[in-house]
Amino acid sequence: MEKFLNQAKELAPLLALILLYSVIAFYNLGNRESPQTVWSETDAVIIDFGEVVHLSRFQFMLGARHNIPFMLYASEDGQNWHFELAIEESSVFSWAERPMYTYAKYAQIIAFREGLRLQEVAFRRRDNTLLVPYQLFTQGSEVLFDEQHMVPERRALENSTYFDEIYHARTAYEFINDLWVFETTHPPLGKSIIALGIRAFGMTPFGWRIAGTITGILMIPLMYMFGRLMFGKTWALFVAFIFTFDFMTLAQTRIATIDSYLVLFIIASYLCMYAYYKYSKELGLQKSLLLLLGSGVFIGLAIAVKWQGMYAALGLPVIFFPVWYKLYKLNKREAYITFLSCFGFFIAVPLLIYTLSYIPFVRIMDTGDGFVATVIANQQSMFSYHSALLDEHPFSSRWWEWPLIIRPVFYYANTVSGTVRQGISSFGNPAVWWVGIFALACAVSLLRDKAQKGYHADVIFLLAAYAAQYLPWIFVYRATFIYHYFPSVPFVVLLITLMFKAYITPKYPKLMWAYPTLVLGLFILFLPVLSGAPVSVDFVQTFLRWFHAWVLV
Repeated sequence: MEKFLNQAKELAPLLALILLYSVIAFYNLGNRESPQTVWSETDAVIIDFGEVVHLSRFQFMLGARHNIPFMLYASEDGQNWHFELAIEESSVFSWAERPMYTYAKYAQIIAFREGLRLQEVAFRRRDNTLLVPYQLFTQGSEVLFDEQHMVPERRALENSTYFDEIYHARTAYEFINDLWVFETTHPPLGKSIIALGIRAFGMTPFGWRIAGTITGILMIPLMYMFGRLMFGKTWALFVAFIFTFDFMTLAQTRIATIDSYLVLFIIASYLCMYAYYKYSKELGLQKSLLLLLGSGVFIGLAIAVKWQGMYAALGLPVIFFPVWYKLYKLNKREAYITFLSCFGFFIAVPLLIYTLSYIPFVRIMDTGDGFVATVIANQQSMFSYHSALLDEHPFSSRWWEWPLIIRPVFYYANTVSGTVRQGISSFGNPAVWWVGIFALACAVSLLRDKAQKGYHADVIFLLAAYAAQYLPWIFVYRATFIYHYFPSVPFVVLLITLMFKAYITPKYPKLMWAYPTLVLGLFILFLPVLSGAPVSVDFVQTFLRWFHAWVLV
């Protein structure tokens, strides 16, 4: 009973932290309703409003096809038609609108070519009320108007895709519905995970974002476990708290892109490798092999989400082989078993996971030459795409800019009024990322401090892990973004904790509490521009835009 009470006492703050973060992460995540029925016919749609009305706005949501233009015509008598609009480009699963200034009894939608998919359309009068069609003359066109209660007043975060959701959430939908896949620039696993949320909650903003949000929540106990193994239970909550309230943890996991899954699997892989690195002697051969298998499985999952996982994989042998060499000197038989097993754990298993992740992709995109040929063709296509992606983006940044937080990625903007806007940007908490630079320097100095020899093993592990995530980007010349630093953030947090435990807290114990308070305070201050909450433009310009390159609303 006493043991149970002690465990409950230890876990209570962690559970409270997870609950608090979950409330923040799920708040206003997205609508649970969105048009589901699709119009994809080739015949023109003719709408009869029953009388001549003034058309002031045309709203529409494209389905999983964005590059098929369509035209809108209007007529007062059904005989003489005049051209009104040509819709040539718009984001998928995102509400869009075009102004109209015409009187008409009839409207006609004509696709330029076959393949157009529309989730819903709507017409509004001058007083902004929705127009309910009196009659539709094209068979099957009723699906264009069957979910009018879901038509929003305006496009917003809550009802539409934003940034790269137009690719990744769309691909997840295409996997589910066996549609030709548009986004083929990353391996399929991340989109398959997004598809789980869509299967559960429909093709809705909540549905395509929930998997990433849960992933962000799962990172918290993993970081707690990392902190407990590395620094003990006193510091475990410190680690989890700092990671939880880094800005990127929230901004990057509430958007339906694939980076959150990459980071989760990297944390899990390195957690297994650290347990092996630190405790393999005490655990024995069987448990040690299970940890190595876990590390291999998770790194395979990471690579199947995004090739960036291969950078993380480079750090694992750097950590593994010194431990293996010590085992070799003590027990050659176990060393040989471990070495041979690792061929399976870190080559065969990841390769198998990566290949199996292509099942939904190949089902749709089979080249006709078989499964393996289709997978290989996609690898060639991905390499060609990424190696040629040299164009600059307004919010792209180089590797050396990331820890300094020079250029956040601006994901979303919306104007609420003349003085209030919404915005979402992805960047780091200055109290974490900037302090992390000093923590990195501190870790290097620890290696030369003989009085701190007890920390040397942890320093080597963390430096190897951090370098594996970060240093390869020095040699990447394509357009890159600050979110590519996200896999480094868990190790930045651990390096900061190491600095506090080794150097700061022994001299200034109160800083162990003051520092997390600062991290939380900045998180609360910047929360509106991380979550898309309405915020005063003056407040953002006065208190949040610390640098000219920080575009936040």
